[in-house]
Amino acid sequence: MDAGLTRKNRGVTVTLTKMEHDLNYWALTVTTILILIGLAGTVLPVIPGVVIVWLGLIVYKLWVPEDLTWTFIIINGVLALVAQILDFVMSYYGARRFGATWRGGVGALLGAIIGPFVLTPLVGLILGPIIGAVIGELSAGRTAKESGKAGVGTIVGAILSSVLKLAIAAFMAGWFYWKVFT
Repeated sequence: MDAGLTRKNRGVTVTLTKMEHDLNYWALTVTTILILIGLAGTVLPVIPGVVIVWLGLIVYKLWVPEDLTWTFIIINGVLALVAQILDFVMSYYGARRFGATWRGGVGALLGAIIGPFVLTPLVGLILGPIIGAVIGELSAGRTAKESGKAGVGTIVGAILSSVLKLAIAAFMAGWFYWKVFT
């Protein structure tokens, strides 16, 4: 048997048939493509990047069940959920850090949720939190300058959210490759 058709599975060397080897190769290729799309999606609006990375891990688990445990998939699912929640919460946090009242923070949060449905998805995800924070601040009797400052805070929160989502997605990808290749 060709030496290239063996691999370690939980510390035991396993000999793969040519067909098993090819299926593992394709599973890894498809998963890697999904991970790359997911990593790009962490910084691009509209694309739920971390969720796509997680779906890539699920695809690999279903294709090559012996390499990953369901516990691994569930832990990564929780990480993906945390990343998605961060997306909304960071708009609120950014607005509040820049001096927004609770109304401005809630406006930013509602803008992040409602914006993609009222506006186009891309425009809504970017402008929704900003518009929500400004409207929230104006409804609290704040000046246009103070309201604008809260809007800037949502932008800072969105940038911070993207960085955190990228870090979570990169961790998930790194952990996946470590599990598969060691």
